[in-house]
Amino acid sequence: MAQDLSSDEEIEYISSEDEEWIEEEFHDDENIQPNFNEQRNYGSYDDLDQIPHAIPAFRPERPPGAHFPDSVTRQNRRNYLTPLSIFKLFFTEALVEMLCKFTNENAAATGPSKPSMYKNWKDIDVEEFYVFMGLLMYMGLVQVPNFKLYWNGKSLFNGLWARAFMTRFRFQQILCFLKVSNRDTEVATDKLAKVRFLFEFIRRKCMKLYQPSQNISIDERMVRNKGRYAFKQYIRDKPTKWGMKLWVLADSLSGYTYDFDVYLGKIEGNSSTFGLAYDVVMKLVSSLVNQGYRLFFDNFYTSFVLVIDLFKKGIVACGTIISNRKGFPTELKNVKQWEKVSKRGDMRWVRQDQVLAMQWRDNKTVSLVSTMHSANEFNYVNRRTKNNGVFEQLKVKQPQLVGDYNSFMGGVDKSDQLLNKYNMLRKTNKYWKTLFFHFIDIARVNSYILFQDWRKQNPDIEELNRSPYYSQLDFTIELIRELANIDDYDPVPTIEHMRLKTCHSILPAMVASKDRKNCKLCYSHHKIERKTRSMCSACGTFLCFSPERNCLLLYHK
Repeated sequence: MAQDLSSDEEIEYISSEDEEWIEEEFHDDENIQPNFNEQRNYGSYDDLDQIPHAIPAFRPERPPGAHFPDSVTRQNRRNYLTPLSIFKLFFTEALVEMLCKFTNENAAATGPSKPSMYKNWKDIDVEEFYVFMGLLMYMGLVQVPNFKLYWNGKSLFNGLWARAFMTRFRFQQILCFLKVSNRDTEVATDKLAKVRFLFEFIRRKCMKLYQPSQNISIDERMVRNKGRYAFKQYIRDKPTKWGMKLWVLADSLSGYTYDFDVYLGKIEGNSSTFGLAYDVVMKLVSSLVNQGYRLFFDNFYTSFVLVIDLFKKGIVACGTIISNRKGFPTELKNVKQWEKVSKRGDMRWVRQDQVLAMQWRDNKTVSLVSTMHSANEFNYVNRRTKNNGVFEQLKVKQPQLVGDYNSFMGGVDKSDQLLNKYNMLRKTNKYWKTLFFHFIDIARVNSYILFQDWRKQNPDIEELNRSPYYSQLDFTIELIRELANIDDYDPVPTIEHMRLKTCHSILPAMVASKDRKNCKLCYSHHKIERKTRSMCSACGTFLCFSPERNCLLLYHK
């Protein structure tokens, strides 16, 4: 991709006056080689480029933007007034009920082998599962070095809100027995068997609830995980070097994740003769053919056969390309020679039927192909360059093809930025748990984009009014509060507050003498082992309760 970078070196080139002088002085000398530009067989800015085909008109199946499952009426528009109502379009109550069923069955099957976790296990229900997801989002929003610190009662951490969601032991229980697929129907040969059910459900929901705008892009996304599984990837030049690689199609305007797939490695007998990149693009755009979409991708995907086949399906494409790719014009392969006689902003092109192949000189030469652009369209851009030791602004020509690529290629990058801002990924060796966390993040970010679009579509609904600066952070905070049923100004859930909240009536219960335990208050404050038969009937804490010493009352106050 061409970058808007400035050069620290003075640009040297042969001026047009020098070329004319050389031609006049040496045109009879047989030892002088002909000028490079005189024998060119390619076009430049001034050479007319006639597009031999009509660009498909943009006619999407649905209007671009949010599309909710109900038919739009004045009554059911009010079904989507809060972030939670949008989030539940992805993680529906029916889906969460299935996830609860899988988790409870898994706990019953594997729990006896983990007695410390299975102790006092209570089946999870839909309401508690939503609270569990809200706690995961809260942990992505408010981060501490160790998850146990969320429930720490000491200074600095006692004011965190995790204990308002659930106890630490319950959180560990759910995370231990969590299951997002039916263990009885998992296919052993499927590398995504443990998450296939949820993967397909969320993927279909992403496509169903949104229609992308005209410009879309495809790129890869790395999801961090260092566990041991067959399709783990290592990419040296990525910020996230280890993990799972996802192929993603995103809206270039909003960053909405429209479609995605997980790279599982080479699969025998399931690929075309045109290679992996060709198959990935064709699969991701299969629901958008013959609608006039403009697709952008980088040189990993770009090939002449791909852009031609996409054009046959009613999708015009644009992408960078390496000059040794099959089908690349031989007229444009002598890059080093051309750079010696070209200057910043110069361009050359060759057209092969529908495909325009172009090279543009900036700091470096970048090669692109397109089925949607003309070589005669260009703009001026500013570049900072050094001349005789002084930096100055230089206005250079930039083809429209390059400008559009820079503007619309970043759809997946924008999606990644939104996801990584408050992502809830937790360290785990289980690949499917990492994907479960990532799918919640996709649903959260896509819900934010849908909510913003829904607000624009319905400016007359007062409950949808928000600040002009309403951000993803505001949306996430509002969503977490709804999931956990926490009001805006609830008191801070310190340990003392939770005790008072739990123990509405501080009444003692007496146990048998053989079941006596140390008073918690006497031991924690004074390091005195004082056995007692009295315990709080609400929280089960053993505390002294006598006319001489009322630890029961002191503990709860």
